[in-house]
Amino acid sequence: MNKTAENNRKTIETALLELMKKQSYERISITDICRQAGVSRTTFYHHFSKADDVLLSAYETAHEKAFGCHAWTIDYFKSDQFIKDMIHFFDVNSDLLTALRHWDLLPRISYLPTAKSLFSAAEEKDEILSKYPAYTMVYFWGSYFTLCSMWLRSGKKETPEQMYEIIRYMNRL
Repeated sequence: MNKTAENNRKTIETALLELMKKQSYERISITDICRQAGVSRTTFYHHFSKADDVLLSAYETAHEKAFGCHAWTIDYFKSDQFIKDMIHFFDVNSDLLTALRHWDLLPRISYLPTAKSLFSAAEEKDEILSKYPAYTMVYFWGSYFTLCSMWLRSGKKETPEQMYEIIRYMNRL
């Protein structure tokens, strides 16, 4: 993707997130997004077919930056790096995650990590983990995601480093 196209996509994603701070996602039109982004409808439709695609793109981009460079294995999910990556994901994507949570939109985009996690769990050599990929995924993602969501909802009073220490401590209990 060329730099102009990449910038247009990012501008459109940012515009949608700004609008979501002010009004319900369902009330935001493509015209509203284009006006906020300063782009034409043609530009919008060149990159996206609907607002849901913008939302998904923003989440996928953030998710890929946080987790994409790692192999999705049980070893990674059990690692300190996974904890750090999860905290970093919540820290740098606060606006996106807050908007998704506020408008109850996480279920619309949650299939991305869910599908990847289920696939990776099913591919594990461990008989139990591969036989029950849904439980495996929830076990490794659920607690960290919930703790980081709580951290975000409370205004991130602790530093990322403190969150890391809290999670590490709880893993030892």
